[in-house]
Amino acid sequence: MAIKMTVDLQCGACAALVHLTEPGPKFCPCCGAGFDRYCLKCRRKVEMFFEEWWPEDNECVRTYTPAKRCPTCNSGLEVETRESSRDDTKYNH
Repeated sequence: MAIKMTVDLQCGACAALVHLTEPGPKFCPCCGAGFDRYCLKCRRKVEMFFEEWWPEDNECVRTYTPAKRCPTCNSGLEVETRESSRDDTKYNH
């Protein structure tokens, strides 16, 4: 039995869905936000996470979304305003 796999990228800024092509786009075609995220505190690239949905037994839909927090140091990766600090969070130690 062959499994049909559909892979999408979801923009973390505007929530638009983009069908993954080879190579995948680096920026959202709707709003221009970047799909790659880097932590400014620990200086590592943060991988996207994904969710899977199986509408049929032989069909998988996987949606990748940029992370909002660094899995290594837990720093926020998004800035809501220019004045807000990325490290102002109760979860950092």
